[in-house]
This record gives sequence, structure tokens and C-alpha cells, in this order.
Amino acid sequence: MGFARDPSQALLPGQAGPNLFKFCSGPIQVAGPSTSSTLGGAAAAGEGRGEGAEEDSALRRRRDRLHHKENGEPDSGSTDVNLGNLGLASAFLSLDYLHERQKTTQYEAGRRLHGADATLGADYRFASGGLAGLALKYGNLSGDIDSGGHFDVKGGGIWAYGSWSPRERMFVDFAAGFDLRQVHTERIVSRQTSIVFPRGSNTFFDPEPALAFSDTNSREASAELRAGHDFLYSALSIGPRAAVAVKRAKLDPYTESGNTPMTLAFEEQTAISLRSMLGVQASRPCIAGKVVLVPQLNVDWVHEYRGEQRTLTAHFAEDLRPDPSMLRFLNEPPDRDWAVIRVSTVAVFVHGVSGFVALEDMVGHAYIKRYRASIGLRVEL
Repeated sequence: MGFARDPSQALLPGQAGPNLFKFCSGPIQVAGPSTSSTLGGAAAAGEGRGEGAEEDSALRRRRDRLHHKENGEPDSGSTDVNLGNLGLASAFLSLDYLHERQKTTQYEAGRRLHGADATLGADYRFASGGLAGLALKYGNLSGDIDSGGHFDVKGGGIWAYGSWSPRERMFVDFAAGFDLRQVHTERIVSRQTSIVFPRGSNTFFDPEPALAFSDTNSREASAELRAGHDFLYSALSIGPRAAVAVKRAKLDPYTESGNTPMTLAFEEQTAISLRSMLGVQASRPCIAGKVVLVPQLNVDWVHEYRGEQRTLTAHFAEDLRPDPSMLRFLNEPPDRDWAVIRVSTVAVFVHGVSGFVALEDMVGHAYIKRYRASIGLRVEL
């Protein structure tokens, strides 16, 4: 496994962690959505049915306020524009693009990934101010591993969501869903031996580096609750946002294959994440012809409560004994705090058509950098 030894073949100290990491790095532990490639991920609370969920919710609330004003109901801060007839049912489509870079750490090899996913859904608005809907998601993530190799994750899920406005400019959103994905991984494996002599060292590979392939499935059950309130200062709307999200992810056991004796058989992996989000949103509506434009700025602080560093367990695939020798090693512990900055624009058109665009940057994370772009369209039915 790459351990350096002295001339008498005694193991030199301080190598077990880094060398075991080099040997076992690469396999994707659980692929996440709109989340990170590792189980538990680094995504903010409030992902829900898509990264554009916050903009789409703001879009619906903006249309409701304009609709109320057209029907003679007071709504301070609404823009005076005729939108045409607004239906109680609507359908939406949102598209997300993700780019993420995870640097190499003591426990995991670095990786770079990009992905895209689509969310299609429909909902119904009740006269009482509530809303309920269903959404389908499908996406694909792929990337390269710094230590050598490639991974690909594809799949989707179904989400149910709802919204309630207990009073003017206050909202409570809820979403729960289940996602199923297929995970394919190719990683470089080998056995490196270093022999240290008084005047130098000799390093060689036995066996030589080769690709190990694996296929498995991941399942995620998630739920989240988000709330907020907007205060008006002339035309500027600003208010707090808070959310909590819980996720339980499981990766099925799998066995690698390849033209090498270094393939591994991994046991089932499970992780639970509990996150909170506290932030603020500021927006200011303006008119461009018959279109209401609402630029928005969101700044959120995310904290992870439940996620822990996990012990991954595997054995050599060719060890067919009833009680094979087990390998146990640690994954990278999750970062506890980071921030998400998001700029977006919601656009409300006439005849029940509206949309949004958004850009997001994750800052302050210990070992992950992430950028995301989203676009969405909603049509009243």
C-alpha cells in the first residue's frame, strides 16, 4: 500500500493514515443531487425540489400580490401592472448547472465535477393562501478524481411541496422527497512499495496501476422547512430567512472489478445530515414595459449539526474466505459552517407567464468550492 520501510523491512512510523488514503481514495461514497459528490454533501439547506426553489417561491408570491391588488385587495409595495387572468393551477420547469471543486485532503483525493439537473412540476393554489404540488427531478453528475479515475452519477426523484402564508408578507414552505441514483466509478489502484536505504531509496509498483470499476445505487430521503418575512422600506423589501433540512442517504454494497488483484468489496454506507440556514433576502421590484422585474440578493449561513466523520469498511474482492480480512478507513469530516451568496432576478410577465435566473457561490467551506446557475419558467394554467 505504499508504506516506506527501512533496510530491515521495518515499517517507518507515521504512514498508515496517508498511505491508506492513497490506496482507498477515489470511490464515490454517495452521490448527491444537487448536492456534493460525497454523502452528506455541502449543499445548503433548502435545496428541495431544485436549486431554483427559492426564486420560484418568490415568483409565486409576487404574482399573488399583484393578483390581490388587481382584485381590489390592499398590498403595499405591489407594482401597478395588469397581468391578465391568473389561474389557480400552474406548471413550472427549472434547469440547474453545477460546478464543484473538492481539494485533496488527508482522507480523500480531490475531485472536480460538473452536472445538470431538471425539475418539472405542477401545483395548485388554494383560496386560503396555501399551495400544494408535486415535482419530478432528473440529473447527471460526472467528474474526475485527482488520484486517477472518473465517476458518473445519474438518476432522479419525486418531491411533494407546499406553502402557506399565515399573514401578509410572511410565508412557510415545506418540501419532502425521495431520490434514487446510479453511481458508476472508475479509479486507479496499485500497490506501491518503497525501500529506504542509507544512501537512497527504491520505489516500485507491484501490481502496476490499473483501473477498478464499480456500479451501485444510492437512495436519499430528505425533508426541509423554510420560513421568512419581508419588511418594506419604500420600494425595498428586506427580511430574514430561516430553514432546516434533514437527509438520510444510503449507498448499497458493491464490489469492484478489473484486471488487478487490488479490487475491493465495500459494505453498505449510511449517513444522516441535519442542517440549518439563517440568512437575509433583499429585493426591489421595477417595471420594464409590461414586465415586473424583481432583482434579489440572498446571503445565508449554513450550519451542519448531525453529519460526522465515518468509518468506511471493505475487503479485497478476491478474498473469498468466510471471514475475510477487513480494511477500515475514515472519510473526510464534514465542515460545520459556510455561507451561500445568491443573486437572482424574478420576472413576471402578462398572461400568467413568469420566470427567473440565478447565480450562486458557496464561500467559506474548508475544502469545497461550488458555483451554480439556475433558470426557470412558470405558466399559469
